[in-house]
Amino acid sequence: MRARSTIIAIALIASVAPVGAIADHTPVHQDRSVDPVIMKGSQFPQWSAGADPTLREPGVPTNYETADVQGMLPEQLRSECYDPGSNEWDPNDTGDHNCYQSSRLPRNPLQGAPVEQLLGYRWTGEGFEQIPFQVDERFTRYLSNNVSGFAFYSTVDQHNTYAFDREGFRFTDNDPDDVCKPRPRAERDGSRPATTPDPVVGLDDDDELVFMYRDAAEQAPPGSTLPDGIEQAVEIAVTDPSNPEHVAFAYVMLAVEDGPEPAFGAENSPYIRYQRDAGPTRLGADLFVFSESSYDGYGLAPHGPICDAATGEPIVDENGDYVIRQRRPLDTAWITTPRYSFRYEGRWLMTELHVSSDEEGDWSYGPDIIDRWKARAFQQDPSSETPCCGYEEEDTNWGGSSILMGERVGPVRTIRETWGADSSTNNARREIFYRDLFVWGDALRVHVIPPLDGIYAQWDYNAGMVSTYYNPTVPDGVPIDGQNDEVFGNLDDPCNPWYDGRGAQDDEDYRALYRSAGICELSEYHQSIDLPDPTLSGVQALQWEQIAGDNGTIVARTVIRDHTPGGDAQSFLTVPYYRDDSCFDDGTGTDPGPRRRERSSQETRTYRLPGSDVNIDRTCWQPDDPIDVGFTAGVDERGLGDEFGDERYFQGSIGTHGVHILLIADSDNAATTVPLTEIDSEQRVVVLPPTLVNVGERYGRFLEFPLTTVARLYS
Repeated sequence: MRARSTIIAIALIASVAPVGAIADHTPVHQDRSVDPVIMKGSQFPQWSAGADPTLREPGVPTNYETADVQGMLPEQLRSECYDPGSNEWDPNDTGDHNCYQSSRLPRNPLQGAPVEQLLGYRWTGEGFEQIPFQVDERFTRYLSNNVSGFAFYSTVDQHNTYAFDREGFRFTDNDPDDVCKPRPRAERDGSRPATTPDPVVGLDDDDELVFMYRDAAEQAPPGSTLPDGIEQAVEIAVTDPSNPEHVAFAYVMLAVEDGPEPAFGAENSPYIRYQRDAGPTRLGADLFVFSESSYDGYGLAPHGPICDAATGEPIVDENGDYVIRQRRPLDTAWITTPRYSFRYEGRWLMTELHVSSDEEGDWSYGPDIIDRWKARAFQQDPSSETPCCGYEEEDTNWGGSSILMGERVGPVRTIRETWGADSSTNNARREIFYRDLFVWGDALRVHVIPPLDGIYAQWDYNAGMVSTYYNPTVPDGVPIDGQNDEVFGNLDDPCNPWYDGRGAQDDEDYRALYRSAGICELSEYHQSIDLPDPTLSGVQALQWEQIAGDNGTIVARTVIRDHTPGGDAQSFLTVPYYRDDSCFDDGTGTDPGPRRRERSSQETRTYRLPGSDVNIDRTCWQPDDPIDVGFTAGVDERGLGDEFGDERYFQGSIGTHGVHILLIADSDNAATTVPLTEIDSEQRVVVLPPTLVNVGERYGRFLEFPLTTVARLYS
C-alpha cells in the first residue's frame, strides 16, 4: 500500500486517452487456444443471399402518463405493440411494452444456403472430420418500449443482433392454469411465437459462422475426397499476426439436403452448456416474480399476479386475492464449460465464477472468485450526493427494469442478451460465452449524463480468493489485499463521517482541508470521486488487466466494438477503474460482508452474535481475517439473517477493475433510428487455471493482433 496524494492534474492525463489506444509492442505470440474464429456470411458470396438493408423513421415521442399519443396516430405510424385491453390483469395497459418495430423497406427476398446444411471440418492427415461449428443468424430490429418512463427520449433504436432460440421479452402472459408460469404473449392473429426468425431465409451477409481456433489444423492436399453428401467446400486459412509464419486451416462445407447431419449440437458440445434453472421452486427460472426498478416507471413491465421466489406459489393479499404488480420471469441460469462455471442470479446479476484448476479443464471447479459484476450510474457509492441524478446500480435499478431479449445456444458458444436499464430504455447488454473466455458487450443507449462521476462497469472479487493484480504498467503486480495501491484518484466523500478513520488508505489531510475551507456547509452535495492513477493504470487508456491467484486467473481487456461518430468522441472520456479497498462500500454485493441495505446510504454498521443483545461494530476485512461464508450473526435491525458473506465485515471493493465513463453527452442516437452517438463497448475475459505468473501479454493483445481469415473454394 502507498500513501495517496490529492494531485488531480496528473490523473486527468489519463482521461484524454481514447479507448483502445496502444503503445508500440514487439509482437508477443498470442495463445490462440482460447480464441473463436468468427466469419461473416459476406465472406461466402456463393452461399449468401446478400445484404438486408433496412430503414425506419424516428419514432414519435411517447409518454403515456401525459397522453396516449400512440392511440392518436394513424395505424400505419402507430407502434406495432399498441394493443389496449390485451392484459387481463390491467385494464389500463396499452400493451406497448418491449417490441420490435418493422423496417419500412421490404426485406431481402433472396434465399441463401440453408444454414442447417453448413458444417465445419478439419483435415486429419487422412481425411476430413467434423469439428464443433455454429451458424448464428443475425438481422436488424428496431427496438422500442413506449410504456417506459424515458421512452419519450429513447423512442426507437436500430439494433442488429442474433436470431435467438428463445426471446425472453415475449414471455409476459401466464399459463391459463398456472399464474406463476409464463408463456409468450398473444399476437393479434392469436399465435404465441417464442422467437423471431431471420426474415432472410438461409445464409445472408451479416450472419456469423463460428468455430474454435484450436480445431483448425493442417491444409488438406488439393483434390482430397470430400465426405459423402457434401455438395461444395470452402477452405478457410486463419492467420495470427503475432505468429504469421503459422497458418491454420478449417473447411466449411455445404451438405446436400439429405446429407450428413452436424456431429455436434447444444446437447453434446464438448465446449459449453447452458442451463436455465430447474429449481429450487417448481418452475425454477420460469417463475413470475415481482420485478420493478427503484424508479417504478422505468422499463415498465406488464402487470399480473406475482409469485414467491422461495415457495413458487402465488402471493395473495388478506382477502385471498392475487397481488398484482409488475412481473418478469426469474431468468436464473448456469453456464458451464470445461474451464469455468458462471452464474446468472438475474438478468443484470452475474454473481459467481468458478474455475477449473486442471490445465486443460475438466468440468470440475474451485470456489467462487467473484463477488459480482457491478455497474453504477452518476456516482460510485450511495452515500454520495448529486444535485441532479441520484445513484443507480445493477441490482435494484437495472435488474428490476430490464428484460431478457434472447438466448441462443450452440456447440461453440452461448449468447444471452438483456434489454433495458432504467432510463436507458433500449440499452442492450450481451454476453457471449466460449470454452475459455466470455465477451461482455454493451450498446449504451442513454441520455445525457453530466460530469458528476458518470458510469462505472467493473468486476468485484471475493476476499482472499485472488491475490495479485497485473497490467502493462505494473507487470510485476500489486497485492490484492483490500488496501489501495493507487497513489491518488479515490477521493471519497470528505463530508461524510462514515469514511473517517476506516483504514490507513483514507487521506485525512484531504478531508481536513476540504472541511476547513467550509465547503461542507455550503452545499448538501458532496461526492466520492474516482479518477485514474497513471502510476497504476498507465496513460494509454484501457489495456489488458490480469487478476491471479490460487483459485483461478482472468485476463480482461475492454475495447470499442461498433464505431459511431458521436460514440467515438465520447470514448475519449472512458478511463480505467481500479480499487482495492475493503473499507469502500459501493452499495451492493455480498463479500467480504453482505450489503444489508442495497442502494441505501444508511448501511447497517453493527452485528450481533447468536444469543446476544450486544451490538458489535462491523469492521473492514484484512488479509489475515477469516471469511466464514454463511456466518450467522443473529439478525440485523430489520430482522434479516445472513445468507452470504461474513456479517462481521463491511461490503468492500476487492481487486475491483473495469471502466469509468466520466460523462456522456448523448449515446441514444439523438432521437434518430440509426447508430449515431452510441458507445458500444466490449470486454473480453479469458478464464485460465490458477497461476501467479503474468500472462497478460499472451492473452491480452487480441486488439493489436486480430485473427485474419481468407476463404476460397476448395477443389
